[in-house]
Amino acid sequence: MTVSFPHLAVLALLVSAAPASAAEPPGPGFEIGVRTGYAFAAGRLGAVPNGTDNDLGDYINGQWPLWLDAGYRLTPEIYLGGYFQYGVGFVNDDQQTTCRNANVDCSASDVRLGLMGIYRFAPVWRVSPWLGYGVGYEWGDFSFNQSILGSSNTDSSWSGFEFANLQAGADFHVSSRLSLAPFISLSLGQFRSTSTTTSAGSTTTTTDQDLAKKSLHEWIFIGVRLAFMP
Repeated sequence: MTVSFPHLAVLALLVSAAPASAAEPPGPGFEIGVRTGYAFAAGRLGAVPNGTDNDLGDYINGQWPLWLDAGYRLTPEIYLGGYFQYGVGFVNDDQQTTCRNANVDCSASDVRLGLMGIYRFAPVWRVSPWLGYGVGYEWGDFSFNQSILGSSNTDSSWSGFEFANLQAGADFHVSSRLSLAPFISLSLGQFRSTSTTTSAGSTTTTTDQDLAKKSLHEWIFIGVRLAFMP
């Protein structure tokens, strides 16, 4: 059975309503985290020379991310690790009107990779509030495939640094090795370069460019994190 974001949200509510006999927060050791939810897009993509600085939301309304992180709890309060996220983007058909056509297929994705830390505060009842911070690199992709009058494909990608990923959550301790946390995060990034590959028949052309105007964009991620200490 596939575990979706609504399933995890219901599980979080059940955990929070459970009796107050849950285990204490775990001590030092390895920790693996899995997150999902929904991320809202904001900000701008940046622009090539003589180009237009478009809104990120003109292409992608938001994304469904799957986030994995792994690291070590140095103390019960301090966690350091790395993270990888792959997000399935939701194309903005209101702006990308060609994507509505039956013979056109549009898709989008977002990949993020970086380092992060979490600081957990003293438990209140059976809940440990925490704050997190991360930095990394991001790759965004938007593909346009048309199958009428011969197949053609345009794949546009952007890449750049994620300067800050600010996080806040609260661990519900299911057991001494398992916790579930609703959380919210704000990612601040800036794309620095773009690449466009166009394919039509047997001809493929790729254009790589640095962005002349570099703008900030944001992802507002609301979801749940399941953490396990093996």
